[in-house]
Amino acid sequence: MLAIFGIALGVFILFYSNHLEGAPIIALLKADAALIVFGGTSAALMIHVGLRDLLSAIRSLAWLVVPPRTDSSAFIDEVAGWAKAARTRGILALEEEAEGSRDHFTKTGLRALVDGRSYEDIRETLIMVGDAEEHQNSVAGEVWEAAGGYSPTIGVLGAVLGLIHVMLNMSHPALLGSGIATAFVATVYGVGSANLIFLPLGARMRSVAKHRMIYRELAMEGLLLLKKEASPMLIKDRLEALLESRLRVRREMGERRVEDPQPMEAD
Repeated sequence: MLAIFGIALGVFILFYSNHLEGAPIIALLKADAALIVFGGTSAALMIHVGLRDLLSAIRSLAWLVVPPRTDSSAFIDEVAGWAKAARTRGILALEEEAEGSRDHFTKTGLRALVDGRSYEDIRETLIMVGDAEEHQNSVAGEVWEAAGGYSPTIGVLGAVLGLIHVMLNMSHPALLGSGIATAFVATVYGVGSANLIFLPLGARMRSVAKHRMIYRELAMEGLLLLKKEASPMLIKDRLEALLESRLRVRREMGERRVEDPQPMEAD
C-alpha cells in the first residue's frame, strides 16, 4: 500500500506545484497528450515484450495491494512448527496447513508431502513451479523499467507533434495555444510517468522478485527436509544458515555495484 501512496503523492505534488504557479489544474489534463504518451508507450511495450508479458506485468500490479509472501524468517518458524506436528501426529497433519496456505509454491509442496510423493518427485515439481514463477516475476520488473525508458522519448515525440500543429496554424493565432499546450504537457506526461511511476515500479518489482527468490529457495529446502523427517531444530538451524548466506551474498553484490570502477591505466 505504501507504493500506491507514493505514486499518488508524486502525482499530487506535480499537479499542486502547477497550481501554485497560478495555472489551473485542468491545464495538465489533455487527452491528446495522454493518448500519445501512454498509447505510444503501450504500443512500444507490445513490440518489446509481447502482449502476454505485458498483461502479466499489469496483473503484477496487484502486488502493490497484496504482495507475494517474502518473509523468510517467519517461514523458518512456521516450517519448524510443521516438523513438530508431523513428528507427533504424522505427515497427514499438514493437510490442513496445505489447504489454508495462500502461497501457491508452499501449498504445492505441502500437498505433495501429504500425498506421499517421493523426494525426487517433490523436488522436480517445486523446481518447475519455481521456474515458472521466477519468469513471471522477472518479467514484471523488465516491462515497467522498459516503460520508463520509452515514455520520455514518446513524450518528446508528442512535443514535436504539438509544435507541428503550431507551425501549421501560424496564420490562426487562436489555435496556437492548443498546440503549444499539447507539446509541453506531452513532455510532462512522458518524463513524469517515467520517473514517478514506471521506473520506481520496475525497481519495486525487481526487489520483490529477489526477495521472493530467496523465500522460494528456503521453502524448497524446508519442505524437502520435512520429507526427510528432519528434526525441527535441524530444520531451523539449516534454514537460518541458508538465509544468512543468501542475504550476505546480496549485500556483497550491492556493495560491488556502488563501488566506483577502478580507472584503467594508460599503456
